[in-house]
Amino acid sequence: MEGHIDDVFVSVAASRTVDIGGGWVDGIWTPGVPDTKPYVVNIQAASDREVDFIRQGGERITDLRRIYINQGDMQLIDQTGTWTFLGQQWKVVKCDNRYWRNYCKVLVMRIDDQSGGPA
Repeated sequence: MEGHIDDVFVSVAASRTVDIGGGWVDGIWTPGVPDTKPYVVNIQAASDREVDFIRQGGERITDLRRIYINQGDMQLIDQTGTWTFLGQQWKVVKCDNRYWRNYCKVLVMRIDDQSGGPA
């Protein structure tokens, strides 16, 4: 899937932002420096099974999507950070990143408060 462009599902530019080096200062969490990396993602609708998985966790579902990352530094992708694509911010719900594949599958949900990421 690396570099894959599909006529049915759209691949778009995206970015992933992760705070690097945060820590506790006098009992208060202080976020680190945000590190943003560019990616290209293929966006697909979440399956009924994936929606049920989230619903069983008790989380309110706003907008659930499955994205396949097919360009960018995929070895660093995990469940942390905030994704930005389609002009919206998304949080990771589930990440399937296996080192022997040339793509990464991530289940993301749109963040309600678009002012700066998950609280």
